[in-house]
Amino acid sequence: PSLSSRLRESQAVVSTQSTGDSVGDQSAYTTAITSHLSSTIPIVRDLLANSRKYFNNYCLKFADSFIPRYITQIFKCKPVSTVGAEQLLLDTHSLKTILLQLPTLGSAVARKPSPSYTKVVSQGMVRAEMILKLVMAPSESHHAFVESYTNLLSDKDPGDFQKVLEMKGFKRTEQMELIELFRKATNSTVGGGVGGGAVEEVGDQDSSRIRKLEKLIKKQF
Repeated sequence: PSLSSRLRESQAVVSTQSTGDSVGDQSAYTTAITSHLSSTIPIVRDLLANSRKYFNNYCLKFADSFIPRYITQIFKCKPVSTVGAEQLLLDTHSLKTILLQLPTLGSAVARKPSPSYTKVVSQGMVRAEMILKLVMAPSESHHAFVESYTNLLSDKDPGDFQKVLEMKGFKRTEQMELIELFRKATNSTVGGGVGGGAVEEVGDQDSSRIRKLEKLIKKQF
């Protein structure tokens, strides 16, 4: 089977990670994706050895295709437990790490990826991480949760906002109230985006679980 078909099969497993009793090592699907990339990318790079530009373009197009599909699978985890979200966040960090290394996988020559490639991977996977951190964030105050969302993500699409609400397990009536608050907030808010200050805003509410998870990530990587 082709790389794309093997990756689709592995990505499809992401949506089964909704529950869990504890956070452990990276999930089997993450290991499978890493294995597929590690065995295929060096071959592609050798075939395009005389044209680094085409290989860079291949990596860029791959990331542009892979990351949105991965986020789509994350959105299918609904509702997701806090432990399930923690495991997904750990897996997402693992995948971000391997994607950033993608152009030099299996290479004896250490080269930095192109800035355009690094930007695509970093922005796309940080978005996935922010989605999961929002799922883990407190939501007792609807206004505070909407504010956290608009600060962490520049996305003003009510459809994506509703997907996060479904991941958190909000009832339909609560979703309608939150979506209305979200529409009002995005109509009056300019900017937003992903930034360090925004992450701290969620942390100010209750970041103990996120801090513990980040320590686990640093320990493993």
